[in-house]
Amino acid sequence: MSLVSIPLYGLNSISFYGIRLVWLIGIVFTYWYISKWIISYFFKKDLVLKLISDTENTVSLTHSIFLVPFLLNFRIFIEEVSNLQVNMSILAICILALILTLKNNHFLAGVFLALVIATKVYPIILLPFLIFKKQYKTLAFTALGLFITHILVIAHFGSDATSLYSEWYTKQVAEGLQCTHFNQSLWSLSCGLFSETSRFDGWYFNIASLTVSQTKIITLSIIGSIGVWVSYVFYKNRKQEHALAIQWLIVLSFIPVFSPLAWKCYFVMLLPVSILLYTKYRGTSKRKWLVMPLLMITFTSELFIGNVASDYTESVGIITLSSLFISLFATYFLTQTNKG
Repeated sequence: MSLVSIPLYGLNSISFYGIRLVWLIGIVFTYWYISKWIISYFFKKDLVLKLISDTENTVSLTHSIFLVPFLLNFRIFIEEVSNLQVNMSILAICILALILTLKNNHFLAGVFLALVIATKVYPIILLPFLIFKKQYKTLAFTALGLFITHILVIAHFGSDATSLYSEWYTKQVAEGLQCTHFNQSLWSLSCGLFSETSRFDGWYFNIASLTVSQTKIITLSIIGSIGVWVSYVFYKNRKQEHALAIQWLIVLSFIPVFSPLAWKCYFVMLLPVSILLYTKYRGTSKRKWLVMPLLMITFTSELFIGNVASDYTESVGIITLSSLFISLFATYFLTQTNKG
């Protein structure tokens, strides 16, 4: 993170408002870039900066393919706009690495993946996926990039680097699990469900009284079981058109629920599969299986039901379970060309 934050700190010292403007423009640019590529690559349509589509193959700002996924993910943007840009940028760079891999530019793909993993560790979920998909060149350059970035950090901090790494490991890994409702990961939900740990203001809803360590074992078992099933589905449909790209985006959608720590802004990772699912199923009955969980995420916002009620819905895992459902739904239906 220091590779990114130190330059930003320097820019902030020049102009606080200037860096905020750049920060917010970054959200718009990366959102547009992600949407435009997905619509173009998978559906052969062009996203344009117009209010009305003038041809069948263009998608305007008011077209449902662009507008509906944005509105369905509206809570994440409106509540987390100040914190969102780094996650939008990470998502965009992960997709850029996918594009470069598809073009066999494995060196640059690895460099960009290394950059985002070194900045925020959760895209590391792509490394076992690269092994699974036999993308060994991208994997090798990612490993090399991670090595170089860590050397640069050590060179910058010098003798303090060891203590900083130790502090990071203690706070973020060994003691990093937060069971409060602010953490919307599957880990946190399991902690509140299976241990005597309050997720919100002294409120308990546990069905068991296990230790936090035991809830971690349960969470790993759940994630492991899901991982086995997802791997089976991916392998079974490995010859599908655009299989690598579709599966890559699905893996990204699992990041918030599988990461030990997931603030609401992490759920921007649902955006690519939201666009894919809505565009594919917008005229069918399956559309509701995307729309309903996203509406549950959006309309349990404090904007609609107030702070306290929203905190309770977050505590019982409305965001977590809705997101997990969307990822599982995408895994089953997006990977099979014979599913209408």
